[in-house]
Formats: sequence, structure tokens, C-alpha cells
Amino acid sequence: MNNLTIMDIAREAGVSKATVSRVINSSGAVSQKTKERVMEIINANKFSPSATARNLSMGTSSAIGFIVPEIDNPFFGEILRGVTEVTDKNNLTLMCYNTDDDREKDRRALNLVKENRVKGILYTPAADYSDERDRKRLIRTFAEINVPVIVMDRNIRLPDVDGVYFNDYQGIYEATAALIEAGHTKIGMINADLERVLARDRQKGFFDAMKEAGIPVREDYMFAGDYHATKAYHLSRKLLAMEDRPTAVITCNNRTTLGFLKALSERGESVPDDIVCVGLDRIETLELLGHQYNFVERDAMRMGHEAIKLLLNRMEYPERPKMEVVLGLSLIHISEPTRRTPI
Repeated sequence: MNNLTIMDIAREAGVSKATVSRVINSSGAVSQKTKERVMEIINANKFSPSATARNLSMGTSSAIGFIVPEIDNPFFGEILRGVTEVTDKNNLTLMCYNTDDDREKDRRALNLVKENRVKGILYTPAADYSDERDRKRLIRTFAEINVPVIVMDRNIRLPDVDGVYFNDYQGIYEATAALIEAGHTKIGMINADLERVLARDRQKGFFDAMKEAGIPVREDYMFAGDYHATKAYHLSRKLLAMEDRPTAVITCNNRTTLGFLKALSERGESVPDDIVCVGLDRIETLELLGHQYNFVERDAMRMGHEAIKLLLNRMEYPERPKMEVVLGLSLIHISEPTRRTPI
């Protein structure tokens, strides 16, 4: 019999699906005669129940849901590496879902982990959920899933939900302050639109550092993209073509940095000689190719470690108070200009 199902086994053995499930999972009372008949059919057809079917029958699983908006972004890849180092040691499996920063895909991913009866969820939301109706719907979804959830990276400030975050405000503040200390007063920023909580935090760090130094922020130096390289490339071309352009620029994530460096290279220019760049996040490939740029480092692997540890702790102590872990960042200086810019 091809593609044998529990229903097929039940029909051939003349028993219910529930009885077959009890035999497979060694749970509940089943007569020895019935058990032998069911096992004979299973062995004859080399039947192996899927993990999903087993999870559904037992009402639980050994799986953790991992939902992120950009699975192809090395930042989230590093988080995943940190998570798997811990899950492997604890005999847990991961169900990974990519939402492409799409609210509808976000909703579908949450529904899928609910259907698969995961033990817990590591979750980076695709949206801020600042709209009250959307926010209430998300909270209701978490209640229906009824397993621990750890929010990573994007703090949407949900009540009674644990989280692990970076202090992006402080990282961009320190990067801006370092540029100012090096003599820059004409500083640009390529960020994302302010509908994103991370974009707001990063812009505030920039604005506060400029304000404390008594340097006015030039609106024409502020560019809002979407944290993807293509958009950042087009914005960077505009920035670099300005007659009175910045002498330094802060790029607010790894893909934005890539877009900026592509636009700069097309002009036959480079960092740090023609313009100074401080990017958010290390880009290992650029370092291997010898590109020199300063960056604010977020230890994404550590975020993965902290998130899964927090989840396991919540699973063991479900009644403990809400916990949030805020990780620091490091400003890495690896380049100094040799001609035009003063840093």
C-alpha cells in the first residue's frame, strides 16, 4: 500500500484512528491482540508516522518555531546559528519560517507553528503592530497558541512577552558622537522609514548626539529607505551627487551599507578616502575583500544564544515575571582616511 496513512491502518485493522495512534505512541489502553494486529500492518508496509502527525496526536512536540523577516540576511543567519548551538544540545528541532517583512506572511507563519504544536516560539515580527486593532489581534494569536514566545531584535513592546534586543539607540548615538569628535559636522544618514521601531530608535540616537554637540541636523542629509540594498543604492547615488554633500554617512544596517558602497564604487570613489562610512553590523565578506569601513557591531550569535536560553527558562518557569535582555553594541574602527575627510 503506497503512502499509507493512519486512516488506512485503522481501516485495514478494523479499529479507530485513535486506537492506531495509541499503539504508535504507546499511550492508552489497547489489548495485546489489537496491538499485534496494528503493528503487523505497520511493519508489513514499513509505515513511519510523520513528526507532524505524531505532534498532533500527542498534543506537543520537540520543535521550536523560528520566525524571522529576512532569512537570507546574514544577521538572522547568525541568530539562527546561536539558537541551534543550544537546541542541538537539548535535542530540540527548529521549524523555520521566513516572512519577507510581510504582515500577511507573518500571520500565516504564526498559524503554522500553532498547527504544529511547537513547544515555544522565537519571533522577530514583520511589522511594528502599532495599530491598536493589529496589536490586539497579535496578542490574541499568542494567547491561542498558548506557548512561550520570545521576541527578538524588534521590540514591539507587548505586555507579558519576553524579549532580547540590541540597544540600537546607543550604538548609533556613539557612532555619531565618534564622527563629531573626529571633526565631522556634515553627517548624513541612510535609515528606513520611521514606521519601523528600529528606524525610530536609530534616528533618535543620531539626533541626540548631534543636538548635544550643537550641530543642526540637515534634512537633506537624511534618507529613508527600507533596509534593502537596492533602495539604499539609489538613495546613495542621490546623496553622493549632492553639490554640498556630507563628509560622513551612517548606514543603518548591513544591506544599506552594501547599497551605499556599490554607489560609491560606481563613482570611482572609496571609503574612507572620499567619504567616511560607519555601518551598522559587520559584513564579513567585505572584510575578506579588503573593504575598509567602520561599523557598529551587533553580536547576532549572542542574541540567538540569549533568546533560546530565555525561551527554555520561560518553559521551565512559566509563572516568572516578564524578562527583557538588552545587549550592548561595539563601535569598531578599522579605517582612517588618507586624504579628503578629517576622520
